[in-house]
Amino acid sequence: MEQYPDSIVINVNSDATQDSNGNWVAVTGGTYTLDCRIEPNGAGRKIAGNDGILMDFAFNCYLPKMATIIPTGSAFIVTSLNNGTVNGNVKRASNGQLNSRLWL
Repeated sequence: MEQYPDSIVINVNSDATQDSNGNWVAVTGGTYTLDCRIEPNGAGRKIAGNDGILMDFAFNCYLPKMATIIPTGSAFIVTSLNNGTVNGNVKRASNGQLNSRLWL
Protein backbone atom coordinates (compact mmCIF):
# COMPACT_ATOMS: atom_id res chain seq x y z
CA MET A 1 0.00 0.00 0.00
CA GLU A 2 1.38 3.39 -1.03
CA GLN A 3 0.84 6.39 1.26
CA TYR A 4 0.72 8.97 -1.57
CA PRO A 5 -0.60 7.21 -4.72
CA ASP A 6 -1.97 10.33 -6.43
CA SER A 7 -0.24 13.29 -8.10
CA ILE A 8 -1.06 17.01 -7.97
CA VAL A 9 0.22 19.84 -10.17
CA ILE A 10 -0.21 23.27 -8.57
CA ASN A 11 0.26 26.52 -10.47
CA VAL A 12 1.15 29.26 -7.96
CA ASN A 13 0.88 32.87 -9.06
CA SER A 14 3.51 35.33 -7.83
CA ASP A 15 1.18 37.73 -6.00
CA ALA A 16 1.66 38.41 -2.28
CA THR A 17 -0.85 36.79 0.07
CA GLN A 18 -1.87 37.00 3.72
CA ASP A 19 -1.27 34.25 6.25
CA SER A 20 -3.75 33.24 8.97
CA ASN A 21 -2.48 36.09 11.21
CA GLY A 22 -3.07 38.73 8.53
CA ASN A 23 0.65 39.21 7.79
CA TRP A 24 1.62 39.70 4.14
CA VAL A 25 3.79 36.93 2.72
CA ALA A 26 5.65 37.11 -0.58
CA VAL A 27 4.99 34.04 -2.71
CA THR A 28 7.39 32.71 -5.28
CA GLY A 29 5.44 31.80 -8.38
CA GLY A 30 5.91 28.54 -10.21
CA THR A 31 4.51 25.13 -10.91
CA TYR A 32 4.85 22.31 -8.39
CA THR A 33 4.31 18.61 -9.11
CA LEU A 34 3.86 16.65 -5.88
CA ASP A 35 2.84 13.17 -4.74
CA CYS A 36 -0.32 13.23 -2.65
CA ARG A 37 -3.41 11.35 -1.50
CA ILE A 38 -6.86 12.83 -2.04
CA GLU A 39 -9.95 11.82 -0.12
CA PRO A 40 -13.48 12.91 -1.07
CA ASN A 41 -15.44 15.07 1.37
CA GLY A 42 -18.19 12.49 1.69
CA ALA A 43 -19.58 13.94 4.93
CA GLY A 44 -20.34 17.36 3.45
CA ARG A 45 -18.03 19.21 5.86
CA LYS A 46 -17.34 22.91 5.33
CA ILE A 47 -14.32 25.12 6.03
CA ALA A 48 -14.25 28.76 7.08
CA GLY A 49 -12.80 31.23 4.60
CA ASN A 50 -10.66 34.22 5.55
CA ASP A 51 -13.85 36.22 6.10
CA GLY A 52 -15.34 33.53 8.36
CA ILE A 53 -18.01 32.44 5.90
CA LEU A 54 -18.32 28.65 5.58
CA MET A 55 -17.61 27.17 2.16
CA ASP A 56 -17.84 23.75 0.60
CA PHE A 57 -14.86 21.71 -0.53
CA ALA A 58 -14.78 18.52 -2.58
CA PHE A 59 -11.53 16.85 -1.48
CA ASN A 60 -8.89 16.78 1.26
CA CYS A 61 -5.41 16.45 -0.20
CA TYR A 62 -2.63 15.08 2.03
CA LEU A 63 1.03 15.63 1.09
CA PRO A 64 4.41 14.93 2.69
CA LYS A 65 5.44 17.79 4.98
CA MET A 66 6.75 20.76 2.98
CA ALA A 67 7.78 24.36 3.65
CA THR A 68 6.28 25.73 0.42
CA ILE A 69 3.35 28.07 1.00
CA ILE A 70 0.46 27.32 -1.35
CA PRO A 71 -1.79 30.40 -1.50
CA THR A 72 -5.57 30.20 -1.58
CA GLY A 73 -6.86 30.32 -5.14
CA SER A 74 -3.91 28.53 -6.76
CA ALA A 75 -4.97 26.40 -9.72
CA PHE A 76 -4.47 22.63 -9.45
CA ILE A 77 -4.89 19.43 -11.43
CA VAL A 78 -4.95 16.11 -9.55
CA THR A 79 -4.48 12.75 -11.20
CA SER A 80 -6.02 10.26 -8.80
CA LEU A 81 -5.98 6.49 -8.76
CA ASN A 82 -9.61 6.30 -7.55
CA ASN A 83 -11.13 9.65 -8.60
CA GLY A 84 -9.73 10.25 -12.10
CA THR A 85 -8.62 13.78 -13.00
CA VAL A 86 -9.83 16.65 -10.81
CA ASN A 87 -9.10 20.34 -11.33
CA GLY A 88 -10.03 23.63 -9.69
CA ASN A 89 -8.62 26.11 -7.17
CA VAL A 90 -7.13 25.54 -3.71
CA LYS A 91 -9.54 26.68 -0.99
CA ARG A 92 -7.10 26.43 1.95
CA ALA A 93 -3.61 25.09 2.67
CA SER A 94 -1.87 24.08 5.88
CA ASN A 95 1.70 22.95 6.54
CA GLY A 96 1.40 20.98 9.75
CA GLN A 97 3.91 19.27 12.01
CA LEU A 98 3.69 15.86 10.31
CA ASN A 99 2.25 16.57 6.86
CA SER A 100 0.86 19.26 4.58
CA ARG A 101 -2.82 19.46 3.69
CA LEU A 102 -4.90 21.17 1.02
CA TRP A 103 -8.64 21.63 0.85
CA LEU A 104 -9.76 21.43 -2.77
